[in-house]
Amino acid sequence: MHYQYQCKIKPIDFWKLSMRRTYRSLVGVCNIVFGVAMILLTLRFWNQANDVVQALLFLACLLIPVIQPLGVYWKAKAQAAVIPQGTELSFHEDGIHVTLGDEREFICWNKVKGVRKEGSMIIVYTDANHGYMLTKKVLGKERNEFYQYVKRHLHT
Repeated sequence: MHYQYQCKIKPIDFWKLSMRRTYRSLVGVCNIVFGVAMILLTLRFWNQANDVVQALLFLACLLIPVIQPLGVYWKAKAQAAVIPQGTELSFHEDGIHVTLGDEREFICWNKVKGVRKEGSMIIVYTDANHGYMLTKKVLGKERNEFYQYVKRHLHT
């Protein structure tokens, strides 16, 4: 049995991954606490503040729910721009065959460091920091079956 997919990574995929990781960490908890505190602070002092302070309070309220996600998206857009599109991944019993244009690479299963479900995508790690992202759109209904297939090959 084998699986074959074409990687189609968009900026929104990197954005979702980054936001998911942020809000599942201590940083995300701090963001939420800061956001709620700023809203409460703004509500409490709005009537007593002058125009400049009101503008700063308003901007502070926008920081976590609007400005930070936009910054993450701009970073995701830059990441997606440097990722080669059209990478074809073919998962076989002997390993992973990677094709990009005329270039070919083979990765043995014992070189694969892990596989992880991250929201609607599956990431197959080739080292501690790098891997191949396969989105739900690419995987379709085979998502769970494919995940189990890769996991089986990592433990053999």
